[in-house]
Amino acid sequence: MQFKTFIISIGFAVAGCVPTYVGDPADLVEPAVKKSNANLAVASTQKTAEKLAAIAALAGKWSVIRGEGQTPCALQLKTAQFGGNYAASSVCSGEPNVWSWNMEQDALLLFDHKSKVIASFHESEGGNWREAREGGDPALGLVRLGD
Repeated sequence: MQFKTFIISIGFAVAGCVPTYVGDPADLVEPAVKKSNANLAVASTQKTAEKLAAIAALAGKWSVIRGEGQTPCALQLKTAQFGGNYAASSVCSGEPNVWSWNMEQDALLLFDHKSKVIASFHESEGGNWREAREGGDPALGLVRLGD
């Protein structure tokens, strides 16, 4: 009801009639709306901070371990934004190059230049990551290189 009063007051002001409103305009906002907006901002900020910390922890130089007899690939995960993901660079022969990466739930996803997922990894013991494949043994692994 207070919002309608405020709108009507604006209408009178535009028409040249200036009603007197005594009070704080913030009082016109419904208390439930104030509470809803405050909680949303706090939760969103906290989630963003947690995700940024996880992204920063994974950024750096990695080696992609492939099947037996194949040379490992060099992979660098960066914290710079690249579209909706984070920038990455790789040196691999015979495989699509990694252009970006991101975390979704507990999976580390690698994307090609068309933002198509080319590999998905889950953390294993020792801080290494193994490719998430349905059935069978993982074909790829990620090992952090020393800084």
